[in-house]
Amino acid sequence: MNREKQIKEYFKSFRYRWLSEKIREYKDYNIQGLSEEIKKLLSDLTEEKQVYKLKYLTLFFLNTSLYTKSYKCMIYVSDEGLYINKPLGIRYWIPDFMKKDSYKIREEMMEGIGKLLLSEPEIEEGIRFVLKGYKDIIAIFWKKALERVFDTDVFEDIPKESIILIGEYMGELKQINLNTK
Repeated sequence: MNREKQIKEYFKSFRYRWLSEKIREYKDYNIQGLSEEIKKLLSDLTEEKQVYKLKYLTLFFLNTSLYTKSYKCMIYVSDEGLYINKPLGIRYWIPDFMKKDSYKIREEMMEGIGKLLLSEPEIEEGIRFVLKGYKDIIAIFWKKALERVFDTDVFEDIPKESIILIGEYMGELKQINLNTK
């Protein structure tokens, strides 16, 4: 097996193991910060009397943030134009655990757990590969935060036909269905 293939296999197994642990660890993660960002964005929209235009409420993953190490997600409110028109509102949420976890991932990869001595660029590539897998964890937080906010008066004025999405900016998006009472 050539080195490139070995590295890819190592990254896949590392990510699987790492994310399995993180799913258990973050099971009871406090989503208060994300809920507050959603509330602020929707409150601003209501105050500006633009809430009637709302069609999409989206959490975008910003792939560039994995390279800049800012680890930002964009919360984006828009009309039916989604990308075409100016957004109705934007806020950013930074999952606080990602920066901390990136250091831990680096440490483990530097130890050469996979019996593979990795160069600095390979380690950076590995960190991005693992952190890209956090999308599923963040999607769960997004849904939970929205369900929490949905029960507040902030959601009262939101048009019922609004669509909640998650995905990569200018990439594939998935619709989120809330469990509402």
